Amino acid sequence: MKSIFVDCCLGISGDMLVSALLDLGVPYSIFLNNLSSLKIDKNYKLKFNQGDSNGFRGIVCIKNESEFKELPRSFNDIKNLLLESSLNDYVKKKSIRVFEILAEAEGIVHGNQITDVHFHELGSICSIVDIVNVCSAIDFLKPDNIYFSSPPAGKGIVSTLHGPLPVPVPTVLEIAKQFKIPLMLLEDEYLGEITTPTGIALIATFVDKVARPDNIIIKKIGIGLGSKNLSRPNFLRVLLIDSDQACKENNVKPAYETIICQEAWIDDSTPEDIAILIERLRAAGAIDVICYSVDMKKNRKGICIKAIIYPKHQTLIREVWFKYSTTIGIRENKISRWILPRRKLCYNTKFGEVNVKQIMRPNAKTSIKIEHDDLTKISLETGISIEEIRQRLFLELSEFLELDDFSN
Repeated sequence: MKSIFVDCCLGISGDMLVSALLDLGVPYSIFLNNLSSLKIDKNYKLKFNQGDSNGFRGIVCIKNESEFKELPRSFNDIKNLLLESSLNDYVKKKSIRVFEILAEAEGIVHGNQITDVHFHELGSICSIVDIVNVCSAIDFLKPDNIYFSSPPAGKGIVSTLHGPLPVPVPTVLEIAKQFKIPLMLLEDEYLGEITTPTGIALIATFVDKVARPDNIIIKKIGIGLGSKNLSRPNFLRVLLIDSDQACKENNVKPAYETIICQEAWIDDSTPEDIAILIERLRAAGAIDVICYSVDMKKNRKGICIKAIIYPKHQTLIREVWFKYSTTIGIRENKISRWILPRRKLCYNTKFGEVNVKQIMRPNAKTSIKIEHDDLTKISLETGISIEEIRQRLFLELSEFLELDDFSN
């Protein structure tokens, strides 16, 4: 599965992302064709040069804008410009969506309808070209998934046509709120905007997940430089990654994970009540539940109950404890474990369908465990001992081809 990860922890703007995508391998001709497709003034020039930012190489976008003065454009003006262009349908649709997100945010910030929004800097030819170029690059790469790191909030005050505004500017904050994009607080001496409205609107348009992907094989890296001269490196990275290959290489290795242990000591419930509580904990998603006798205060005999759970079930199972047991508190700890890759399979055998758990050992050998419930059922139906059935099934199952796709 081919995916891209946009690492924008130092900042993001439209031209930085375009430059990084060019460095990743998107042909320059695609960007040049966009200028003619949009019928941009011939005096407008778009170049990409090798550069460096505090000693780190990358590509920087150089624009030689035409000399005429641009008037503010409405959302409908830009939408019509894109619809009347010769861009393909995907690029038109995505580019319009970016401007729609910007217009909706601007409308909320200024208390206007989307049709009344007029873009100043955001409606310039530069912004239109940047957005169209990013959409064209994504169309060329056709990634299965797009990941973004959390963009930085920035700090300070910037000058705009509306006057001085705090960073992040209101449009950036509104888009971050609407699309639940977490803004990162970056320890930075620079006072100014490092996540632009165009940058965060592009994130909102294309993001599948704001997170750093796990278990990746990096195929290519593209570096786009910002135009601002900061007191630190100013670049954005785009990584072309293959997550499928990483999974295949890792699916024979033990996996490390963090799980939760919830525990309570109870001395005022009957054994029948404890049995029902354990059933409820398992039904709510506990990986396993154990209990054993403990000596509690005043020499009372009590029961220690421990539930091992996945973090995603933590809140739900906590409610089960307090709703269905007499405990007035639980202990909760994060614990770590290593697990071997395994999967559950169903095979048709001479005894009928049996469910099997197949485990991949570190030496790439597999072992199998037949579900005991199935063994019991077959034994009751045939009168054959469980051990004999198990041995017969082992021989029969050994004839099946081992599959490659393991998931933990």
